[in-house]
Amino acid sequence: MAKLAVMPSLGVEGLTFQPQREDLVAPETSGRMGGVQIGWPRWSLSMNLANLEFPVADEWIAFYRSRRGAQRVFLGYDLSRPYPAAHCKGFRNMLTVAGMPFMGAAGGWSQTINADGDAVLTLNDVPSGLKLGWGDYIGFKWDSADADEGDADRRFLVAVTGGGQSDADGTISVVVEPSVHDVVPAGAVAHLDNPMCLMKLMDDTKMPRIVISHAEAGGVISAVQVTLP
Repeated sequence: MAKLAVMPSLGVEGLTFQPQREDLVAPETSGRMGGVQIGWPRWSLSMNLANLEFPVADEWIAFYRSRRGAQRVFLGYDLSRPYPAAHCKGFRNMLTVAGMPFMGAAGGWSQTINADGDAVLTLNDVPSGLKLGWGDYIGFKWDSADADEGDADRRFLVAVTGGGQSDADGTISVVVEPSVHDVVPAGAVAHLDNPMCLMKLMDDTKMPRIVISHAEAGGVISAVQVTLP
């Protein structure tokens, strides 16, 4: 199976990466205002491209053309947070409690829903003292039924809304949004290094105008998450 394309990372001057929700407002006769979720939240990405020198412009144009509009998925993510903020340079020299080098993947994970309806995600077998805070991401990756072993052609992504720090046993529990979707199998790998999700380009994506020496500012990348089993 062909390797999943990762979107380019250079030449971006601004981005928005937020959950796109499909909710209904539900007014009550008491005067209270409720809300009903009618679809699973999906990550939505919008990025503005700066004045691009070649070959950065060429890379973006090739990426855009290769996705064939919304026909093909790619790996998208928040360029501003490839690692947790407290470990922004990666996990070099960090060890799990078992003394193994930590490369970003937890040894195991589980999710519960607390009394307030929040999703509490627990990661096991991570370094003691690992910190996760607001705005950090946790990714999940696994192989689809048709993939070769290790392809990791399925991805999902959650963001930390209530942080924490791992204990001496290498266990950390944090509140996340959205909750982990049912399509994510129990055997999926939860990881903190470059967490990504599957995305497709939207119709309002456009490439910058090309002049002789460079590509002018004005390009827009617009994409939305795709959740596949």
